Amino acid sequence: MTLHWIRATSLSQWLEQNRSLLDVNDALLLSDKGLENLPRSAPLNNTCYALSQEITTALPDYVTLIDDPQWLELVLNFPHQITW
Repeated sequence: MTLHWIRATSLSQWLEQNRSLLDVNDALLLSDKGLENLPRSAPLNNTCYALSQEITTALPDYVTLIDDPQWLELVLNFPHQITW
């Protein structure tokens, strides 16, 4: 179980380069550039999260908004985290 924190590139670009690294139990946390130009429909079956304080526009339904306490719980629930 890995939490992939996508910050430096768009989700679509990251998936093009790294989709093979995703396991069925992995999740993605989107921030910074990871929130730009999101596909309208879910491009993957993994759960996607975004921090509510970073959001200025509407997000697609497949992205779950979380606050700071939920973010902390999310990080604690994943034994591995990678920031991209």
